[in-house]
Amino acid sequence: MPSNQTKALKNWKTYEEQLDILKSRGLQIGDEKKALGYLRTIGYYRLSGYLYPFRQIDPKNSKRRLDDFIVDSHFEDVKSLYMFDKKLRQLALDALERIEIALRVNIAYTLGQYSPLAHRDQQYFNSGSNCLAWVEKYNRLIERESKNSFVKHHLDHYGDLPIWVACEIWDFGTMSMLYKGMKIGDKNKIANMYRLQDGKHLQTHLHAFNLIRNVSAHHSRLWNRDITIKASLKGLRDPEWQSLPVNRVFVYFCLMKRMLDIICPNSSWGHRFLEVLGEFPQVENQAVTLEQMGMTIKPKEWLLWQ
Repeated sequence: MPSNQTKALKNWKTYEEQLDILKSRGLQIGDEKKALGYLRTIGYYRLSGYLYPFRQIDPKNSKRRLDDFIVDSHFEDVKSLYMFDKKLRQLALDALERIEIALRVNIAYTLGQYSPLAHRDQQYFNSGSNCLAWVEKYNRLIERESKNSFVKHHLDHYGDLPIWVACEIWDFGTMSMLYKGMKIGDKNKIANMYRLQDGKHLQTHLHAFNLIRNVSAHHSRLWNRDITIKASLKGLRDPEWQSLPVNRVFVYFCLMKRMLDIICPNSSWGHRFLEVLGEFPQVENQAVTLEQMGMTIKPKEWLLWQ
């Protein structure tokens, strides 16, 4: 129930009226026909997240933006920023799919040596973890996938799924939850595969990756998002790591690259990422910059990206 303090909802506007609003606030429209096309296919509200950094900063409150746009703000630059972000999300999903599949195998192989159903057994979980919560979530996945041929086959013939089969129905969040609950020694074994000091560090990476995956899968804005679930960079030796803000997305693409170099060292993913960085809009008024996504170093000068 809305409170009595809430404002009235804004009125519906035609696409032409939406464009007129942008023009009245100082946004430069080079090709009105194309701009209307983007409003029809992308939507004013979705574009508003990319319009926001082009709006003037309130001189009375630096955390607030005014409706009017910074001088020399162009709709074409907003569209380019939107396309850049789309490609960034696609790269994130590509990398995280490979990382997710590899980690499923790592977890299944590590726990499977104890028992085919180790993922259901409290004795293979850390004493402080909530095994029951994990099992409940896992059971919901089985129920959801029960008509899938390989799931149905194992349920009909064996009554359950061994972990090396079960891992095929985990999503990133479920996998991350299981990893968190594993015994410290087992988590460390997997973390060491990725040249990390211990499982706690990899755990923080997975939690942040899960956030980024969800943002990307739901087509939300990623490029300058505040990453609220932060990864630990402890033990990473290159000095560049220490200069990267952990609340911005660039460092997480660096962590993805680091893991992909181990999982699939011949991948072209890193090269494709650098190409996408080169497509970032070069705007006259400097309203948007790569520094806003946390890129405080030149990646081509870092061995990680060479």
